[in-house]
Amino acid sequence: MYTIEFQKRGLPYTHLLLFLHSDCKYPTIDDIDRVISAEIPCPKQEPQLYECVKDHMIHVSCGLANKSLPCMKNGKCSRFYPKMFQETTTIFEDGFPHYRRRNNSISIVKNDICLDNRSVVPYNSKLLLKYQAHINVELCNRSTSIKYLFKYINKGYDIITTTIVDNNNQCSAS
Repeated sequence: MYTIEFQKRGLPYTHLLLFLHSDCKYPTIDDIDRVISAEIPCPKQEPQLYECVKDHMIHVSCGLANKSLPCMKNGKCSRFYPKMFQETTTIFEDGFPHYRRRNNSISIVKNDICLDNRSVVPYNSKLLLKYQAHINVELCNRSTSIKYLFKYINKGYDIITTTIVDNNNQCSAS
């Protein structure tokens, strides 16, 4: 199930909901970590993936230094960045996962700001390397998190009202 919307900058944006086979319904933490990452890869061991994460999967530095960014609402990041460091992935009772973000001293410099794993948007390395584009991958395993995605799937298109005016009645200078 999917829908494609066009952002204000005119770029297509896809919300995609995949349903897994019943054998995969309750993945372990290790299963999740094999599919979804929220960490910067080692630039020496995985240079291409490092560049893709740097180019596409870093949430820009917002907050007091950048109050004018679209994610800022009432003085805070509406996407809750930077996230907290944590050694293991955990799933909270609301169904939303908190991915592993280790404090491993690997960082990326963007716009002269040094960013670490707390600023990484969750991704799948195979999809990121194949498409080399921003692809936010999230686990949805509770009805509340699936409801959130259905909101986007069924949201519909933005509407615009226009008026077409006939310009044939212009005065001409003689």
